[in-house]
Amino acid sequence: MIMNQNYLMVQATQPVQFSSAGRVETTKPFLHPTRTLDSYVLLIGMKGALSITQENQTYHLLPGSTLLLKKGMEHRGLNHSTEPLSYYWFHFYLDDQLTNYVSNKQVLDQMRTTIQEPSSQTFSSTIYIPTYSEPHKIERLTILFNQLLDISKGVSNTYLAASYIMTSLLIELSNQTIEVFSQKQQEQLADHNLTPIIEWMHVHAGQSYSVAEIAQKFNYNANYLSRQFKSKIGMSLQSYLSLVKMTKAKDLLSRTRYSIRSISHAIGIEDEKYFMRLFKKNEGMTPSEFRKAYYRVNLTDLEKE
Repeated sequence: MIMNQNYLMVQATQPVQFSSAGRVETTKPFLHPTRTLDSYVLLIGMKGALSITQENQTYHLLPGSTLLLKKGMEHRGLNHSTEPLSYYWFHFYLDDQLTNYVSNKQVLDQMRTTIQEPSSQTFSSTIYIPTYSEPHKIERLTILFNQLLDISKGVSNTYLAASYIMTSLLIELSNQTIEVFSQKQQEQLADHNLTPIIEWMHVHAGQSYSVAEIAQKFNYNANYLSRQFKSKIGMSLQSYLSLVKMTKAKDLLSRTRYSIRSISHAIGIEDEKYFMRLFKKNEGMTPSEFRKAYYRVNLTDLEKE
């Protein structure tokens, strides 16, 4: 278990910048050199074990695992490999303004929102690259990596094509990270009978109801039920209720021409100004700003109306 696990959070509004890629293959004892690089490096273990120390934490790159070597952080081999060793590597660059390291707790809190709000995965450009992981579908990463190696040897548009393939690989790693967490959370929900409540809230997102009314409907004490949501989902029942309504509001904003007032009423909020304040608090932008950024009715449909 990695005690100091953290993630590189990237706002992938543009492709990562490809630098170089390759594969290490050796039957002789191998010790990874001590280095501090100005780029990021992702390693994918294929055979044997490679031990590397980074930030006073020792990682063992095993078959089917990935390891991120961080930009500007010293890393060094801990000891020589004692068996045939094989792993993929690629170097890439990111805009520092689009990256940030987040702790295990921080990223799990953010993933809870992403998982509970499916539409956010469509709109979000955020990807999470774990320092160390054991992806459950490693073959998807190796397929992309082999495509990357092949493209990097080309003679035309090599840099651009490799950058897009590399971005796809990182997105795949991020998606698998989110998927694993989602499965664990669904198991927790099933164990604590919250699933029927959550489903009911989504079905009735257009109605006006309070936390107390939800608790009464499902025969719970309101404070107890809110504590269960906080414990199992990471947010209070009131916060989750707001999330459900904001999810429905964003869906309507992105695919309809309904007025802000109509959308407010459609999610069970009669006070339009309160809806606008709540939306900005949750999303960091006004409903109108969100609509401008994400409105997705195509031009052909607009011309027909």
